[in-house]
Amino acid sequence: MAAPELRTLQLAAAALATGRAVVGLLPFPAVASARLLGIPAEHDSPTARLMGRMFGVRNLALAAMVLLALRVPGQLHLACLLNASVDAGDIAVILVPLLGRQGIDRAAWRCLAFALFALASWLTMSFLTRPF
Repeated sequence: MAAPELRTLQLAAAALATGRAVVGLLPFPAVASARLLGIPAEHDSPTARLMGRMFGVRNLALAAMVLLALRVPGQLHLACLLNASVDAGDIAVILVPLLGRQGIDRAAWRCLAFALFALASWLTMSFLTRPF
């Protein structure tokens, strides 16, 4: 199978970055995004909203990094690796309430599904954009 063309990879990376930016914006209207993820109403607090918004800022910064890396040859690979690393960390953090049976299984499973998809996507992009 032939390697994808650079422009195709750049478009795919831009699409992934856009998805990450959308995820980053979701915590700002906190009530709607909490319900979408299945977070129990009793866990919705100003503190939880603050943490969610900080998570959102992180995702916006990661998306911006990828979009900026599209302009600098060789940087896309590193930006994809960083995104994959963050998603791997998210997976580790998500497993804590799942394994500890902390009562937020629905939200944790949904977050885990997003994080696994993101990790697989960023690892694939990282592999495809690696320097030869």
